[in-house]
Parts: sequence; structure tokens; C-alpha cells
Amino acid sequence: MLTELTIEGFVKDLGSEKPAPGGGSASGLAGALAVSLVKMVAHLSGEGHEEVISRSQTLTDELLDLVNRDTEAFNQVMAAFKLPKGTDEEKKTRRQAIQAATRLATEVPLRIVEVSLEVLTLAKKMAFHGNKNALSDAGVAGLLGVAACRGASYNVLINLPGLKDDEFVSITKKRLEELLSQADELEQTIGDHVRAALS
Repeated sequence: MLTELTIEGFVKDLGSEKPAPGGGSASGLAGALAVSLVKMVAHLSGEGHEEVISRSQTLTDELLDLVNRDTEAFNQVMAAFKLPKGTDEEKKTRRQAIQAATRLATEVPLRIVEVSLEVLTLAKKMAFHGNKNALSDAGVAGLLGVAACRGASYNVLINLPGLKDDEFVSITKKRLEELLSQADELEQTIGDHVRAALS
């Protein structure tokens, strides 16, 4: 499990000649780091932020799970492409396996975007209402959160052309556009507030 590695081990694995872990898992980790900073700021902000702390822990757990799942999904795609294709039946089975694995490899990073968008919402809350001495930390949470959203979106987009389900592709593209629009707005709001307060 990637999330059981040390930081040094994860970085080494990420920089190896293997194609996975890659950008999707890195985006999931960025989201997990972002929400951990949100949780820290909430802890430092005294009473009244228990809900943020609780929700942050839930989101942390999911994002760490998604770090592992993204690499697993990619490995399933690679395994599907290696299936035999000597007979018509084998070709059919292989095509179906590729489609199923590619869809999973699209759905996992899309979920990273969705969860990281909620992280951005919490980061905004902490930037505006958290401990002022930890404002820079809330700002970093915002930057990491939007990096997670945008990074994971690239993994969604790179897989969509390989899918034959036109309806799923269309719905996913529209959903992704909506999520990224919200992420951009939150990033702008958080960044403007942090920069103005720290100037």
C-alpha cells in the first residue's frame, strides 16, 4: 500500500521508472495534505470548530484511500491490455476488461476532484474564521487543494478518449467542468483573502 510507505519511500516510488504511482496518486496526496492543514488550523482555532475537525478526518481517510486506489486502477488498465487476444472470444473479453478498467481509472480521479473541492470549502472557512496566526497554513491548504483538483482532473481527461460509453463521457466532462469552476472560484477567494491579510 502506497500510504504505508515512508515519505521518502513514496517519493522514491513516485520517481522510479514505473508508470504508477503517478499524477493521480500524487493529486490524492496533495488533497490529503491540504485537509490535514485544515484540520490543524481548526485545532488551533479553539472551540466551535469541532465539526471541521471531524469532517477533515473523514476526508483525510478517503483521500488516502484514493491515493492507493488510483494506482490500483492504473495497474488494472495495464493488466487488461496484457490479456490474450488470439481468438475472437479473447479479444471480446480483453476489450470489456479494458473498458471496465479505464472507466475505473476515470472514476477514481474524479472522486479525488470531488473530495478535494470539499477540502477547499473547509480551507476557505478556516482562512476567514480560523486562528489568524495560522492564516498562512490555511492558504497553503487552499493551494494544495486546488492542485489536487486540477491534477486529478488531468487523469480524468486522459482516460476519457479511451471509453466507448458516449453518455458517460459527456456526463463526466460536464461534471468535471462544474467542479473545476467551483475550485477556481474558491482558490481565488482564499488567495485574495490570504494575500491581503498578510500584506
